[in-house]
Amino acid sequence: MKTPPILLKLLHNSAAKPSPNFNKTASRKDDGGFTLLEVLVIALIIGILSSIAAPSWEVFINRQRVRTVNDRVLQSLRLAQSEARRTKRDITITFSAPSVDPPTVTFNPPVATGGSTQTLNGGGEIKRGTIVLSTNAATPVDTGVPVHSIVFDYQGNVKKLPPSTNPTITNARFVVTVAPSRGGAKQCAIVETIIGGMRTAEGTQCN
Repeated sequence: MKTPPILLKLLHNSAAKPSPNFNKTASRKDDGGFTLLEVLVIALIIGILSSIAAPSWEVFINRQRVRTVNDRVLQSLRLAQSEARRTKRDITITFSAPSVDPPTVTFNPPVATGGSTQTLNGGGEIKRGTIVLSTNAATPVDTGVPVHSIVFDYQGNVKKLPPSTNPTITNARFVVTVAPSRGGAKQCAIVETIIGGMRTAEGTQCN
């Protein structure tokens, strides 16, 4: 069967006729990259976003470090109190001076589940020079109570609480404060009753 001459002519003309979008399609090959101006604008935007996010990230990391150490401080106080009740003898728990880095806590006599001295650095996760620990018992509060220390008797009661350093709080209490070394929000663990009641606080409540 022969193809009609008219159909052959139409096919020939359509094959030879250039596509109307040919020039536009070909020109796109040169538009695939970025101009120098576009690259500079993108770099500027990334720099601005980084400068905004970096301080917030540092604040978040510092808060996590402080919370980790403060939780360990509270756990250590509770451990000393429960160990005093369990063994029916006095337990002295002493926190290191602010100059000690990383901070430590010492139990006398040693506790069964941690020995005598433990390092409060989150299992090595917290680097040196990032956390400062202090107490409001930098001077002796009673005979037999070393500085930066608190003593729990065989009932878990406190032998002697140091005077409060907060002018708005008159009751004696033992405060262990944890703060970022470069400044920032601080947290603390507080023993505020003779029977050994404990809680955590932050900010000005730790004064």
